[in-house]
Amino acid sequence: MNALAVFAFALWALFLSLLPRILQFLRLQRFARTLPGPSVGELIANVKKGQILEWLKQLRQQHGPVFRIWFGKDLMVFFTDPEDIKQLLSNNTLLYKSRNYELLEAWLGKGLLTNGGEAWHRRRKLLTPGFHFRILSEFKEPMEENCKVLVSRLSRHADGKPFDIYPYISLFALDAICETAMGIKKNAQMQSESEYVKAVQTICRILHKQSFSFWQRFNLLFKFSEAGRQRNAALHVLHDETNRVIRMRRELLQKSKINSLSDVDGKRRLAFLDMLLISQLEGAELTDIEIREEVDTFMFEGHDTTSSAIAFAISLLSKHKDVQQRVYEEAMQLEGREKESMPYLEAVIKETLRLYPPVPFFSRKVTEDLQIGKLTIPKGASVSNLIYMVHRDELYFPDPERFDPDRFHLNEQKLHPFAYAAFSAGPRNCIGQKFALLELKCSLSALVRKFEFVTVEGYEPKPLAELVMKSGNGIQVRMYSRD
Repeated sequence: MNALAVFAFALWALFLSLLPRILQFLRLQRFARTLPGPSVGELIANVKKGQILEWLKQLRQQHGPVFRIWFGKDLMVFFTDPEDIKQLLSNNTLLYKSRNYELLEAWLGKGLLTNGGEAWHRRRKLLTPGFHFRILSEFKEPMEENCKVLVSRLSRHADGKPFDIYPYISLFALDAICETAMGIKKNAQMQSESEYVKAVQTICRILHKQSFSFWQRFNLLFKFSEAGRQRNAALHVLHDETNRVIRMRRELLQKSKINSLSDVDGKRRLAFLDMLLISQLEGAELTDIEIREEVDTFMFEGHDTTSSAIAFAISLLSKHKDVQQRVYEEAMQLEGREKESMPYLEAVIKETLRLYPPVPFFSRKVTEDLQIGKLTIPKGASVSNLIYMVHRDELYFPDPERFDPDRFHLNEQKLHPFAYAAFSAGPRNCIGQKFALLELKCSLSALVRKFEFVTVEGYEPKPLAELVMKSGNGIQVRMYSRD
């Protein structure tokens, strides 16, 4: 009898501990019934098809600017109106990312991308000086050096035959980010089969599949699967390498007797990692694990996102000879001055990111009831800024699927300030956007000066909503040497 009483008490205690979550879930269900949205079956069917972006576009057309999707027991409310986006991105309480981002923590830990709240705010304040334009300008030289390797490798394709340019661009971006983030040369463009390069490619592929799989989101099950073992093997390579480089760069700073930024002479080029190590020496509350998290975060965000933007820009330029000619003329006129304003190329980049934003939607966790317009989003839900559809609002972008850089070159002042948010906005905007813009300007101007890009008949990229937007059928182009 005593055993039965103990068992009953344990069940009652368990029920009481779960009661707040049960009540919160019931409240979410009541709220979800007030919003339009698809069934879980529709979600599963479209995930299997790999057509998430096209499906989200259909949901926007079917349900209007606000709709909801259940991801298992997680409720996500999607917003697509610039005025709603303004409220979401400007909100100083929406500082926690949604549960989707937790999958990245195995690699990135609690770095700037995945962290939230006061811990995020402290880290952001610490890292912001590292992205000052004066410091970023030191990164131009390694970007240009790696561009020369890219041009050399692409020269073999300057015969007018179709080929997929994306793998070349991806390896270039990996070389550029390794040198600027960690201060080391990986030579990925020349050694694409290296263990580190394969580990980066493996972890990105596995994390994408995991984010859209119901059972793989349960780490207890996932870590015993084949994909889980592959992920852990890749993580071992990536973390070991970052830890090795941290030790190496610290020893170099010690040998150079550098203990603060004031000890750095004008001839020395600092990597992002060096600036973190110097901040640590100056007394910043930053452990080696936290330094690794930020370097890995910079590696992730600065590799795939820029690869995507460069590749889609090349694809669009190949289809629009008049635009490409104007970019070429500006690039020739301002050669070597990419740190300065390049108005037309910058407009081309913005229009590329409007059509193909590297992060097509980003989400936040609602930690307290949230008022957006007439809606009160309950605590426990998540809200998603569906930038892919915000950028296709016909009110601000007439004929939205048309590539027209003059939207930004001539008419940008007419836009709603939140109708374009490729780099997010507000307190959690992208800290590396100036870095990304500099790399895009350096690489695209170098490529257009050297090559003329021509469209491949019948080819259209198939954008996929992976961790970063990519084309499911590569980026097919033809090209000729301008020499």
